[in-house]
Amino acid sequence: MNFSELVAFFKKLGETSSRNSMIDLLAELFNRTSINEIDKICYFLLGELDAEYKHIKLGMGDKMVIEAISYAGDLNKNFIEEKFKEMGDLGNVAEVTLEDVGQKFQDFFQTSEKLTVLDVYDGLLKIANASGSGSVEIKEKILSAMLSVASPKERKYLIRMVLGDMRLGLGTATILDGLSTAIFGSKDKRPELEHAFNVSSDIGYVAKVLLEDGLNGVKNIKISLKRPIKPMLAQRVSKMNDILEKIDSDEISVEQKYDGERIQIHKNGDDIKLFSRRLTDITKQFPDIIKNVKKFIKPEKIIIDGEAVAYDFENDEYEPFQKLMQRRRKYDVKEYADKIPVKYILFDLLYLEGKSYLKRSYPERRNELEKTIKKNEYLQVASRKVCKNLDEIDDYFQHSINLGLEGVLCKSCSDDSYYRAGAREWLWIKWKTDYAAKLSDTLDLVVIGAYAGKGKRGGTYGALLCAAYNKDKDIYQTVTKLGTGFTDEQLDNLINKLKDAKSENQPARVQVTKDMVPDFWFVPKYVLEVNGAEITESPTHTCNWNDKSEKGLALRFPRFERWRGDKKADDATSVGEILKMYNN
Repeated sequence: MNFSELVAFFKKLGETSSRNSMIDLLAELFNRTSINEIDKICYFLLGELDAEYKHIKLGMGDKMVIEAISYAGDLNKNFIEEKFKEMGDLGNVAEVTLEDVGQKFQDFFQTSEKLTVLDVYDGLLKIANASGSGSVEIKEKILSAMLSVASPKERKYLIRMVLGDMRLGLGTATILDGLSTAIFGSKDKRPELEHAFNVSSDIGYVAKVLLEDGLNGVKNIKISLKRPIKPMLAQRVSKMNDILEKIDSDEISVEQKYDGERIQIHKNGDDIKLFSRRLTDITKQFPDIIKNVKKFIKPEKIIIDGEAVAYDFENDEYEPFQKLMQRRRKYDVKEYADKIPVKYILFDLLYLEGKSYLKRSYPERRNELEKTIKKNEYLQVASRKVCKNLDEIDDYFQHSINLGLEGVLCKSCSDDSYYRAGAREWLWIKWKTDYAAKLSDTLDLVVIGAYAGKGKRGGTYGALLCAAYNKDKDIYQTVTKLGTGFTDEQLDNLINKLKDAKSENQPARVQVTKDMVPDFWFVPKYVLEVNGAEITESPTHTCNWNDKSEKGLALRFPRFERWRGDKKADDATSVGEILKMYNN
């Protein structure tokens, strides 16, 4: 496929705000795509070069891209910078400033007369792989060479791909619907495709298998080492009595809940990988966990789900989540590993010695998990009590609170208590100390807009417009306007914090009423944790919007708690969860 053909689809996708129209466009695109291009096109749609967990980055920021545009057109760099300030999008700058130019730096990038999708992929991969001395200049010259053979519209999207910001408003769910529609004529097969994505975390791989081997091939996609699995999530309730009503099981395993960071361990002998909840490779951040896994985990091949918590081994007590966050760093890793030691809590077994455990019941997984570990103080299986009634659950909950923990996680022990990757179902329910309040939990919301600050907050954002994720529609619906709970330092840093998500126009998958249109738009990227008083009906917010009543749901008296860097936008609290809170 010529790159110009793909760019034409990019343009149409960027101009539509209708999700159904997007799905139809994607279906048309995928029906024109060959097997050796389909994976790459799926990555391009999301602003990636490969599965996100592989973390292939081009390593080019605005300054290097400006240099490359300047090289390609023999243009003054200051002129490009001024155009960037004026237009706010380097893709648009490249489109309008570069006229017909002769091919530059042919030693760095060669192509036929017209750019193809594979040409572009190979060129971007060369940029990503350039490293070491002189790599900055090499990256700039490869991009310049690509720009010099591209058409104006191709340049626009080429630059956006390099910067990882396609501005198409697409999510994985919409792409899966597009694939289902392309092959089967409807969205009906999305659940099968989504399951394959949840166990592989690779949208391109799923798409390629679908084109090569059909639905049977997709159904045969299995979990494998060093490829992270989307974690299973817990539901919430507002009354403890609801736990017994929601979990259909004679026995309930009540595990202690720890305030730490979800980490998935993949062990293949001494080759060990750690993945965050966002499926990011964080192996280098926790050398202490790696050392202890080698020493105390017995099986050669295993995938474990668990939680890392900051721990004071001297005084034998857990430390707050904020302390653990200091371990998220690229530098001084060893120093902080000594300064802030962690304990890793194992709570589930996903894979053992070549066999998937996803379709085994929780009691069987737990039983096998307990056999995998040698006794030690650094790694331990989550403490728990198997309960049969509410009094037993409450007793163990109180016991956990007295230990300084945040609550418990109640798990079904039924025969079908499988590990459902990427799902939030009633097999797991969390119960925390603050659930006695009207609001049954804090909310993890996505920032999609901001309002200009006034008075004391002049020069920064006065409030943020926050949204919940509607999984069924793959859109973000507003639920609250947030302006309290920030420190002065956090307020001062808001503009810088959110700058890479800023958008000139309303993002395609964001639904807002005319009364809540913000001064500034953001693509759904940053997630924050918010507390509040209650969920109420609202004519100004679109969460669970009802066309007949012309009302949605809103969070009253919101208060900022913390940024959730461990969560992606589609990991945010769902509209369905907020509806359950409201009904409870």
